[in-house]
Amino acid sequence: MNRVTKVARAAALVAFAALGLAACSSTSTYKTGYTCPATTTVPDLQTLARLAPGGNGQDIQTAGRIASVHSDCDKEDKGVATKLSIEFAALRTSPSIHHIDLPYFVAIADSAGNILGKQEFNMGIDFPSDDRTVRATDNITAHLPLENPQLGNVYTVIVGFQLSKSELNFNRAHLQ
Repeated sequence: MNRVTKVARAAALVAFAALGLAACSSTSTYKTGYTCPATTTVPDLQTLARLAPGGNGQDIQTAGRIASVHSDCDKEDKGVATKLSIEFAALRTSPSIHHIDLPYFVAIADSAGNILGKQEFNMGIDFPSDDRTVRATDNITAHLPLENPQLGNVYTVIVGFQLSKSELNFNRAHLQ
């Protein structure tokens, strides 16, 4: 009987030690870190002006501006997800205009400024009754696939309007 008690005590001690080690291993699990990419806009691509048809090249009919970009990021299984909240401001010069479409993009660049990926979006904005200006927000998630999510800060998320060559030239000439 004494031998059975010793074996039971030894088994209980081993079980208790195993539980203690399991508790230590679960609380000391290595936690993988991550960093977030920077977020920016390009000044030349932050405004979109649409001119009135048949105007003299100076008559703006509608305009849009990227008013602000806020970002936050989370670690994903295979990289980092950057959640963007993009606020747009829109202007119309005539009450007959009820809607404006603002084509924009979200791109990811490496530390040398090379564009690694780009996706285009469209922000449709409706003007209520007599308002000349209106603000609207679009929420987008940009996924940055990385083997090591601690390198997220090596990259930059760029937001800008998708402009034609003439729209870009207008911005460069008028929005100094």
